[in-house]
Amino acid sequence: MTTSHSPHPLPRLVLLTATLCAATAWAGAYLPPNFPSPVAPPTTASPEARAFLKLLTNAQATPDQRQEAWTTMLQANAQPPKAVKRAVDKARTRAWKQLDGLIRSADVRKVASRLRKAVVPHQAKARQTVHGTGFTKPKLDQAMAPIVEALDEAIAPLKASEHFATVRATIDEMESYAAACGLRAGWSTELGDTLYTLRLVGRYAAKSAWLKTLDANRRIGASVAPGEFACVARLNIHRILLGIRPAEIDLRLVVAAKKHCEEMVAKSYFSHTSPTPALASPWTRAGREHTRSNGECIAAGSRSGVAAFRMWYYSQGHHTIMINGSAAIGVGRARNKWTLMTGSSRMRGAAASRMSTYVRQRYRAANDAGKLLDLAKWCTENHLLAQAQDELARVLALDPNNAAARNALDRLRAHKP
Repeated sequence: MTTSHSPHPLPRLVLLTATLCAATAWAGAYLPPNFPSPVAPPTTASPEARAFLKLLTNAQATPDQRQEAWTTMLQANAQPPKAVKRAVDKARTRAWKQLDGLIRSADVRKVASRLRKAVVPHQAKARQTVHGTGFTKPKLDQAMAPIVEALDEAIAPLKASEHFATVRATIDEMESYAAACGLRAGWSTELGDTLYTLRLVGRYAAKSAWLKTLDANRRIGASVAPGEFACVARLNIHRILLGIRPAEIDLRLVVAAKKHCEEMVAKSYFSHTSPTPALASPWTRAGREHTRSNGECIAAGSRSGVAAFRMWYYSQGHHTIMINGSAAIGVGRARNKWTLMTGSSRMRGAAASRMSTYVRQRYRAANDAGKLLDLAKWCTENHLLAQAQDELARVLALDPNNAAARNALDRLRAHKP
């Protein structure tokens, strides 16, 4: 089920669909030469950490051996030491560079370099199909077919590359360690597959002026849950192939979208209109997070970010919002409910750093009342008073007798931030 909302209301569209997202199995036992680069384990690390680091830098070590050493290390250290975090960060950076090397290789470049030229003649028709009258799934599929075929042709040599499966598996392993180290909010096969495609599309179909946005999303996306990031990445693949600038992730919109999903789950409703007066519309929800929104899509019934994108893709109102040219985007999820919000402003400087910290801590707190209480205190100290109220309300939903949360919430409401 999906619905959309924009400042220029489109007909309400409700779509019921069952979507299956097949996970891609990763294979490959051969490690490319010199991967990972040898780095001597620091002597200050624990014996268990040094054992893991030694395997991390041993080209002959297997993923199973590293995983066993990782588990042993966590049993001894509770959490990864800083030396391990640094080593994992270097290893995953090297793995992504290897993927970029494959994308730039002669065999891939020979075919993929034709991608932009192949899709340009079909972009206007595809956009007109989305915006025009008589929209249907078959019409959209027909308009998009040449673009989809061009992408399939461009990516085929990469998938056929001798080392591709191995590099994919290595990225998956290293990013999973990175998530456990707190270097990103999470990792999934779906996100990996989507980012590989986006990297190729960005190189061979995106305009040079768009690359800064893609680079920014790689950094910002680390603060976003993998399914939500995958949804944004899949949409940006589509936008680039249609000749539309990719949207930059705005963490304020991410939080606004996620909170709407959480409320829809908690209060058992599915609508753009919230029963909470301060959150009544997409515009008030965005305003509460200190930003603006010019369009919103919601969906129910999907547990995959790419599947949520596909539900909106085949609904004209939602599709129109997704490709409206907005500079910013945020996607949030709670259980099987999804919200996508578009906007016109992007964060920079201190505000971006503060919201990034808020979002990361919010993901880490999950539904732990104690951690949420700490987060509320952090929000208050950093002048995010509305956000502090939201987190205190979550504490009370989990623990109605929490006196500290009740007293703090009463004081903040009296302050009227």
